[in-house]
Amino acid sequence: MKLLNKLTSIATLILVVVLLSNCDDGGDSKPPEQVQLEKLSKTWNVVSATLDNNNRTGDFNNFKLTFSGTFNPNSPNGPYAFSVSGSRPTPSPWAASGSWSFSALGTGDSGTLLRDDGVAMTYSIASNGTLTLNFTCASCNYPGGRVDAVNGSWVFTFN
Repeated sequence: MKLLNKLTSIATLILVVVLLSNCDDGGDSKPPEQVQLEKLSKTWNVVSATLDNNNRTGDFNNFKLTFSGTFNPNSPNGPYAFSVSGSRPTPSPWAASGSWSFSALGTGDSGTLLRDDGVAMTYSIASNGTLTLNFTCASCNYPGGRVDAVNGSWVFTFN
């Protein structure tokens, strides 16, 4: 009888452990926009810049792009803020600061951001932490600039 009680107690304990270990706590309960915002929110240093496949990295010495913002579950797409520092050409495809929103999320660490000037930027964050932004300026017309010198397809790589 003692052996049966011990076996019953052990079986009950094993059953409880198995049941509790199969309970799903929901995993990462953060919305995908919050996860991506956390990954994007930092100061990024330019590695390379091209315009229509022409190297323009030299025009962006010490160029830094900062994404920031506080996630709002009532407005998960944003808007959030960006600012730039360092040298940039005049004209530039970047305003000194502005806002952006998530336009679409892709799979993994990719998606589309929409700047407040209407420019859609596709982004991807590589496994090594490198951020790549692709966008086309059709009318990047910032004060003091020649539009034809910045219009075209840009690719920026940051780390």
